[in-house]
Amino acid sequence: MSIFSVLKQIERNLEHFTHAEIKVANYVLENPSQVMEMTTKKLADACQSSEAAIIRFCKRIGIHSFKVMKLELAKELHTTGVGTPEMVDSPFQLGDDPKLIMQKVIFNSIQALQNTEKMISVKTLAESIDRLDKAERVYLYGVGGSAVVVRDFAQKLLRINVNVFRSDDSHLQMVMTANATKKDVIFVVSTSGKTKEVVDMLTIAKERNVCCILLTQNGPSPARRLADLVLTMSEEEHNIRIGTMTARIVQLAIIDALFVGLCSKRGQEIYERIIDTHQVVQHLKN
Repeated sequence: MSIFSVLKQIERNLEHFTHAEIKVANYVLENPSQVMEMTTKKLADACQSSEAAIIRFCKRIGIHSFKVMKLELAKELHTTGVGTPEMVDSPFQLGDDPKLIMQKVIFNSIQALQNTEKMISVKTLAESIDRLDKAERVYLYGVGGSAVVVRDFAQKLLRINVNVFRSDDSHLQMVMTANATKKDVIFVVSTSGKTKEVVDMLTIAKERNVCCILLTQNGPSPARRLADLVLTMSEEEHNIRIGTMTARIVQLAIIDALFVGLCSKRGQEIYERIIDTHQVVQHLKN
């Protein structure tokens, strides 16, 4: 059963909406059943907004049309109280037993993945794969928890002989950025898109006209404004984040999609490289 929630996506994105979109959001939250029977014009009249604001509102929560939003809303209202217990879909609490903790972790991860599937642009994903495929060199950047995801991507790209560069040292990252050219691609993972080191590095890359691909959560940020291509993931952990758990899971899934897409684009030779590198590493385990 799908656990994508239109209403929760609206609640999580309230601070990102424009004044006109907030009118739409509040009306949908208060009258979900009525909205399912409305046209964009009727909804615009009811919440004293515009049809254009409704379309922007839908895209802001990761849905590409009002018709699709109504379908998702209908599914959500139809399944309310069915399936996963409400207690699983709740914040972690002191005193949660191990079984409940496990249920909450898995539920939150699945929900984040399904929400991101609705939100991410397939066109941008395809363009990112194409840019990575054509790049002379690929520079990978991530700070803190995002560095873990970047390290995983670097390991994957090395297996298919991509000319990849990565460093955990922010000074070395800046040096590599200064040496990047228009033939290269800079790939950045930043959950918030607001980390100073990331914004500084993207600013330099922009000045050098180097293509920048950013993987970040939904919502405005300085990094998003600087990047050429933005892979958007849903924003799940809204308040106190315990190690940005769902963010990491979603980022790794998007990395896997990029990697598989790149392998598919390059053909049979790449799969032979993967087999060869696997066999080489296997010798270390004997």
